[in-house]
Amino acid sequence: MGLLSVDPGLIIWTIITFVILLFLLRKVAWKPILTMIDERERTIRDSLDQAEQARNEAEEKLRAYEQRLAEARKEARNIIAEGKESAEKIRDDIVKEAQEQQQHMLDDARRQINAEREKAIQEIRESVANIAISAASKIIGRQLDEQAHVDIIERSLQDMGGDAQ
Repeated sequence: MGLLSVDPGLIIWTIITFVILLFLLRKVAWKPILTMIDERERTIRDSLDQAEQARNEAEEKLRAYEQRLAEARKEARNIIAEGKESAEKIRDDIVKEAQEQQQHMLDDARRQINAEREKAIQEIRESVANIAISAASKIIGRQLDEQAHVDIIERSLQDMGGDAQ
């Protein structure tokens, strides 16, 4: 037999050995390999499920965070608006109080001016009366009684522009 000769006995024993080995591997190794592949597939599926669940939780937390952030911004805007409103109210109160004080001061000044005017008019009347009495005394050359003084004063006032205003 040569180098490339085919031995039918060897081929049969090789096939029988291969079938036995295949049968033994199927009984002994095939189940553990399939079990290991199934377990690996289950582990990968569980990992994917956990990753999906973690992603969903992260998205939910992100939505909750964004909602809280929006609420915080809204509250901040409300606080700012309230602060502006309060500042405007305080400013309006201060302006109103200043205007009231100004009006009060103007009223006081008007009262003082009127009081001073009345006082000046009274002093002028007294001066005019004294001058009139003095002039009348010199003209008449004698001292007048009280009623005569009053009559002369009244006539002088009438001549100067009427009764005291």
